[in-house]
Amino acid sequence: MTQRRKWTAIPGLLLLVIGAVVLSAYSGASSSQGNQPTQPINFPHPRHAGATKDGGLGMNCLYCHNTANKSQDVGMPAVNTCMGCHTIVAAQKPEIQKLAKYYADKRPVPWVRIHKVPEYVHFPHVRHVNAGVTCQTCHGQVQKMAQVYQYASLNMGWCVNCHVNGYDPKEGQKAAGYDNVPPAGYSGGAPYGTPGTRAGISLSSPGMGVVPDSARTTPPATVASNGGATPSVERRRARYDCAACHY
Repeated sequence: MTQRRKWTAIPGLLLLVIGAVVLSAYSGASSSQGNQPTQPINFPHPRHAGATKDGGLGMNCLYCHNTANKSQDVGMPAVNTCMGCHTIVAAQKPEIQKLAKYYADKRPVPWVRIHKVPEYVHFPHVRHVNAGVTCQTCHGQVQKMAQVYQYASLNMGWCVNCHVNGYDPKEGQKAAGYDNVPPAGYSGGAPYGTPGTRAGISLSSPGMGVVPDSARTTPPATVASNGGATPSVERRRARYDCAACHY
């Protein structure tokens, strides 16, 4: 090969390298916002997780996704968990009969995955759940979805935005449908701005402390109505260097 041909081949090689990098990135890309696959069983989240005032049972997400506060992955409920109720409850309904068939065949329900981040990104559910981030902050109001879909983009900018600007516990509670109660586990519901707390959490005993009435700047009777925007200083921030997610 002549010297001229060697130089001519360089742009082509560069294009091949760039193409390989792009394909590699997209092969492990996030699932798409709005993704709503058909599931093998039409599980009614509003009936199970919806508020009792709306006809739901008000079940906690952790009853079914029982490893979200212990593991990287949220986990899916075992068929035994479902049949613990549905051996008796609504056993003749078509969707429950599908469930019973999986149970009889000793097979897990082949749920179709909805949310996925790239293979090179590590999202630890346990850290977020135990930091007080509500499920609905990322997944939307699943308790009202007749068929679950991907609420957020899950792209890097979306994640980094929360880490940089801070998580607002009040907004998280509002998304979860509890906009008229103090955030659970936040200093016993200390009003925002209470001395000795940040984002409602006692600095002396993070996540568990209880601020006495004498330390409150707002009367206890008003704790349940934390209106207005949360000041920037009250938001909860997390690391946003590369190693926080890529490790």
